[in-house]
Amino acid sequence: MTGERSDPHSIGEEDLEDFDSWTAQAALASLIDETLGSPAVTQLLARESLRTEVVREELFANETLLAKIRTLQDQVMAEGDRGFRPRNRAMSPREASWLVVAVLLGFAYLSLMTAAWAQLPLFFRIFAGLMMPCVLFATGALAVRKVTALREWTNPDAMQFHEEQFGLGPRRSFAAREIVLPEVRDVISAHRRLHFGTTLVFDQQHDLGEEDSSRIVPTAAAKRLRRVLERAGSGAVALGGQRGSGKTTAIRSIQRGLLHGSENPAPLVVVASAPATYDARDFVLHLHKLLCQAVLVRVRQVVGPGTGWRWWARRVLRGTVDLVVSATLGWAIGGLLWTGKFTHFPAELWQTVTGVQFPELIGPLWTDQPVSNRIALAAVAVLALRWVAKLLTATVGALVILLRRKSSAGPRALQAEARRQLLRIQYLLTYTTGWSGKLAVPAGGELGRTRTTQRAEQQLTHPEVVDEFRAFAQLTAESLREEGITDRVVVAIDELDKIGEQDKAQQLVNDIKGIFGVPGCLYFVAVSDDAVLSFEQRGLAVRDAFDSAFSEVVRLESFTLDESRLWIAQRLPGVPEQFCYLGHCLSGGLPRDLRRTTIDMVDVTTEHYEPSLSTVTSILVCTDLAAKSSGFIAQARGLPQTPELAELWPKLLRVPDTREAVELAELAASLHEGATPDLADAVNRLRLHSSAFVLFCATVLDMFTDALTQSRLTPSLHELAIARRRLALDPHLAWAALNDFRKAHDLPLPSRA
Repeated sequence: MTGERSDPHSIGEEDLEDFDSWTAQAALASLIDETLGSPAVTQLLARESLRTEVVREELFANETLLAKIRTLQDQVMAEGDRGFRPRNRAMSPREASWLVVAVLLGFAYLSLMTAAWAQLPLFFRIFAGLMMPCVLFATGALAVRKVTALREWTNPDAMQFHEEQFGLGPRRSFAAREIVLPEVRDVISAHRRLHFGTTLVFDQQHDLGEEDSSRIVPTAAAKRLRRVLERAGSGAVALGGQRGSGKTTAIRSIQRGLLHGSENPAPLVVVASAPATYDARDFVLHLHKLLCQAVLVRVRQVVGPGTGWRWWARRVLRGTVDLVVSATLGWAIGGLLWTGKFTHFPAELWQTVTGVQFPELIGPLWTDQPVSNRIALAAVAVLALRWVAKLLTATVGALVILLRRKSSAGPRALQAEARRQLLRIQYLLTYTTGWSGKLAVPAGGELGRTRTTQRAEQQLTHPEVVDEFRAFAQLTAESLREEGITDRVVVAIDELDKIGEQDKAQQLVNDIKGIFGVPGCLYFVAVSDDAVLSFEQRGLAVRDAFDSAFSEVVRLESFTLDESRLWIAQRLPGVPEQFCYLGHCLSGGLPRDLRRTTIDMVDVTTEHYEPSLSTVTSILVCTDLAAKSSGFIAQARGLPQTPELAELWPKLLRVPDTREAVELAELAASLHEGATPDLADAVNRLRLHSSAFVLFCATVLDMFTDALTQSRLTPSLHELAIARRRLALDPHLAWAALNDFRKAHDLPLPSRA
């Protein structure tokens, strides 16, 4: 078993010959056992009815996973103590209060036993002696349970070897969380329990309408982004891909820390959307403003809210009001229940309490008092204990705040600088200085002179704005790293691909690329497919703004068939595979369209109870036909009236009213009649687009029927998704691909009736 590799007694002579490899294998085995034993993974294994041994053996046979562990061991050895060390989490006032409470409980018990020991009978002395370890253990357990730092110290990572022998050092938790755990989830997903059937049923939908879901499909692009974030300290990376491929989702995942790919805290992420009509200077100022706001939020999370005199005054005022209310409430309850006069209750209570002598407490305060006095004493005691706890918490909290202020001087200096920069960006400051004088003369006249000087800070030019941003970004990155808050700043510019004209997009990149290259800052920019193409042509005699601005490009592709199936299965547990295939084919694997198609699929269940595959397919296809036919008709209206267009008009009008697969195939053939590969002719382009789309719908209706059994769910259905993608690129190629698909699956080729 793999667990034996982490056993020190299992080392043989053959292992000593290549001790580094054996150490990597032992570290991997220990990490696998630790990850598989976690509650979350255990729950996943139970849900999929998957044995732990199967996952363990497959993980240990993964050479790529072993290579990652060896690489991490080499990095730990090379870094030594020079690596980034996260800032220690400050103990909160609540945790410090629980620690003080635990200590006081133990001290109170020992003091009580010391004071009462001489008067205790032998039996109670033995009992008190036996209880002493239990009390000390209970107070220690209370402190460990309530204070995170103590819990982490007393419960280190489970391992048979010391960290130095595994070679992972302080990065062990990172290896378990960011290297082994994703692979465990991938294996579980690959072995997940599949459901088959032609009736749309599922357990419960999860995060279907939320774009910011934590359920990320491990695509090749996601893994590459993780590697980029792990290795790149600075630079500019272009995110390419067609519209709807998930560039915005990737940026949001980076912002939420789901892809930062490091054991360090998530980076400070600033996200800005590129404007359709832009001014480069204003856009850089906008980025500067967003960076200042992000710094203020992150520093506030680390050092806590401000504690100026206004904050202390509010706390004192709230405490005073609370004290007055508690005293009034105690007087009201006690005075009404006390046997004496209502107005004499405070004085009589004071005499009763001060007259008690330790250790005789129960008699004077309880057994010797009437029932009404007991209730009054109990109510006052509860209020008094509450206030003792509040005073203790307030005192400890004040000490923690004072100590924390001393250790957070650096972050607070950065916070002050961010406020100053933000104020400078938002307002144009005007300073006015001057003097005036008046002299009275004997004849009754007056002589006066006034002089005023105004100094208005002039607007910064674009180069000056860029320099100011670079200086503040570098200061932010250095300060956050020195303070152990995070090791980098990420600036993401989204929606640059939505600028319609390529020249304008290139001009924007040219104007703002001066902010790139700041040490400790990594930039991500969502660009169009044309920009990616120009980047890929950098080896040729082609060089443009994108090639000179970006050091790397990450292209987000459409989902594969397995990735689409996993995406739907994560959000609709228990859904039959037939519907996963349907969603993939209708969307072409494009993530945005896959979400929309899945939502439409779920909406069908609100009107039809457990609808069949044929019903769902018919409703989705008819909805798509109606939407696209409106677009075709609108496009035809904008074309000059020609005989070719007049012939095409009645065929286009038939599209939304055609429902059957056979009729759609015949209509597709009719629309395609006379078409040529020439896409320059608008009427011919409309003919190609409409005929290919109608044939695609007919093919989907032919394939996804109630007769689609498990044996017919083959990877060849992915060709339908490829044909859907080609509809947006080259409808002539899509038509040819659909004909090949129909021929391969024994479907009748389109022909006019």
